[in-house]
Amino acid sequence: MGHDDVCSWNEGKRELNAENHGYDFRDLHVVFDGRFCVTREDRRSDYGETRFNMLVRFDVRIINVTWTPREGRRHLISARPASREERKVYDERAAQHESG
Repeated sequence: MGHDDVCSWNEGKRELNAENHGYDFRDLHVVFDGRFCVTREDRRSDYGETRFNMLVRFDVRIINVTWTPREGRRHLISARPASREERKVYDERAAQHESG
């Protein structure tokens, strides 16, 4: 198990995620710095724990980060580029937030 001050992760999943989606969990702590994001509880399955999907800007892209609270950190499950529909949701919420 890997971790930093903010996040934790399974090393095998970290390597697989970096290979499949191009995002290394070791770099993602910055998305939890208070920047604007859209977070929804992931209720598609009973995972045995509460999971969240977070749409957030990382570098120049909007990404979807799936995580769960665990032992005082955000345990990362996956990170991938946001779909077109997810980017639309993010953009609409960001516009509402800015016009606030």
